Amino acid sequence: MNGRRFLLFAGAGLALALVARNAGAIAAPGGGGNPFDLITGAVDDLGYSLTGYRIMGTRWRDAAAQPENSFLIAAMHEAEARYGIPADLVVRLAWQESRFKVAAYNAGSGATGIMQIVPRWHPGVDPLDPPTAIDYGARYLAQLKRQFGSWELALKAYNWGPGNVAAWLRGGDDAPTEPLETQNYSAQILADLAEAGRVIA
Repeated sequence: MNGRRFLLFAGAGLALALVARNAGAIAAPGGGGNPFDLITGAVDDLGYSLTGYRIMGTRWRDAAAQPENSFLIAAMHEAEARYGIPADLVVRLAWQESRFKVAAYNAGSGATGIMQIVPRWHPGVDPLDPPTAIDYGARYLAQLKRQFGSWELALKAYNWGPGNVAAWLRGGDDAPTEPLETQNYSAQILADLAEAGRVIA
């Protein structure tokens, strides 16, 4: 196999693995959700990560406007107001985490529910009860903002964990390298919000 063909196959394999990983994070076992939407959402995120452009458009606002999601979006807006979070930041975060699937589950990390809460790190909260999970996730995001001083760093900590972000910010020889997933996570959320007219620092 020549070098060019090998690189093509390797790149295709990596892309498929990333799509499968992203889709797996939002596909609940036995739990509803249109499989086509899950896969296309994962492809959309992957395309944005690789090129900086949305392959299929910014669909989070369309999903947020769907009648079946109205009670979820209302709970998110209430939580944003309650904890002093910029408008639609929790909405866009939840879209990134679960595509608004209340039974979403990530087998790799154990992250569960619409806000992808990991029970072993956050005991005492029911991640499968949407009002509880939304309130908890929003309160946690606001806490991370107070800890790190910006919404961008708060998003990184929500995705990667506050311990990792703190160690990364301290720097030094043993500092962790920020994962590409975390870079893309905060960048995608903030870029989509800016496109919607909500510039968040």
